[in-house]
Amino acid sequence: MGGTALCPRCDGAVRAPSIWHSSATCAAHGEVVPLQPPLPADADHLRWVAERSDVPVWVPWPLPTGWLLTGTRCVRDERHDAQAVAVAVSGPRSAAPGGPPGLAELLLVAEQPGTGLGAHLAGLSDVDPGEDPCRGAPAARVHADDAAAPLWTVARDAERTVLVGEAGGVWLWVLLWPGAGAGPEPREVLEDLRLVDLRDPAHALDLPCGALSPRVRWEAAGVGA
Repeated sequence: MGGTALCPRCDGAVRAPSIWHSSATCAAHGEVVPLQPPLPADADHLRWVAERSDVPVWVPWPLPTGWLLTGTRCVRDERHDAQAVAVAVSGPRSAAPGGPPGLAELLLVAEQPGTGLGAHLAGLSDVDPGEDPCRGAPAARVHADDAAAPLWTVARDAERTVLVGEAGGVWLWVLLWPGAGAGPEPREVLEDLRLVDLRDPAHALDLPCGALSPRVRWEAAGVGA
């Protein structure tokens, strides 16, 4: 799929490697491993990403009823396997009290420390979440390859909720749409969610795929709303 490689920390277009720079270059952040254009989350594309990733390729399995995988995106280049992988999942949500049912969307981001994609999507100024968000009681937990992964809230408003924790030895960012007051609490959505890493050859799953979500389809102008 065509598109422009971006800086994972700011959505700025990057310059390709040259005789002066061995890596892609962002005008604001210098040499970076670029964020590649989105791919459909069908079995072939997910397998391609999983074979070229240094981080887990997390997908919820089994998927909640009616949910579909709706795209993937990774931070990688010819010199580096994926330093971050984002997988989008979309499906029906329960209505908030007094409100209509609607669409819920989930973006799972596994990334190496120092990559900056999850923090950028969360609207944070730092490249990583730091230690403070991971203190106190967690807001929710998921099960990642059968290990409990507690998650702490780092951002929350009416549009979305962003949580972060660790799983598989790297950061795990979870972004949920809609946000506060428009749907169930993160704990209700995530508590029974079980994630599997598609890099494990034991997980040859028949994965239902839907149309590309705007959560992975943003361009250099900014993150898709």
